Amino acid sequence: MIYSAEEFKNQAPGANPIETLLKTHPGTAYCLHEIEEALIGTEMNRKKHLDVFIANLAILDPLLFTEKKIEYRIIDNIPYFRWNG
Repeated sequence: MIYSAEEFKNQAPGANPIETLLKTHPGTAYCLHEIEEALIGTEMNRKKHLDVFIANLAILDPLLFTEKKIEYRIIDNIPYFRWNG
C-alpha cells in the first residue's frame, strides 16, 4: 500500500519491537535470526516481513551507537545484541 505524505505524517511512530524485546529480556543476548524469529515466528513469510525487520533494526542505530543502550558482541563470528540501558 502506498501512503501520501499527509497520511504518513498523521501516523504515530509506534514502539520498535526489537527494542521492546531486548528491554523485556535484559539478561538475554540474541543474534539477528533469534530476534527475527521471536518477533515474526518460525513460519514467517520472509518476503512480507523482511522489510519490517530491517527497518526496525535500522531505527535502533541511535540506541546502538550514540546512546549505547544496546550492546553487541561478536561471538563465533555472529553478532549478538542485548539491552544495556
